[in-house]
Amino acid sequence: MGSEPSPRLPSAPPGMVTVSPRSQIEREKLTIRHMITIYCRSHHNPASGICGNCGSVLRYANERIDMCPYNGSVKPACGLCRTNCFTPEMHHRFSEIMRYAGPRMVLRHPVLTVAHIWDAVRGRRR
Repeated sequence: MGSEPSPRLPSAPPGMVTVSPRSQIEREKLTIRHMITIYCRSHHNPASGICGNCGSVLRYANERIDMCPYNGSVKPACGLCRTNCFTPEMHHRFSEIMRYAGPRMVLRHPVLTVAHIWDAVRGRRR
């Protein structure tokens, strides 16, 4: 019984994205980054990564998530939140990105998609 070390989980193969037990905030930022990347690559076709406009949307989203009044408690999904952190223009841009990238996330990042849906369901119960 004593103080036995906990077993280490095997690391993922190179190139495979894993979702470790990280905070909901970190998971939300990762999900948004992937959604913006999916949208940008399809609509703007940048040489690498994401274009400048989509990069500014990503920075804006990360700043707003960092300043979220629900950090440290159970955070609702942004779409279900009663607090308006985003300007109307940015809200419209995010809606457009999420409408396009959301269905594609199921195939490209299924674990993040399930975690996002779980967070949304959990947020509705509160």
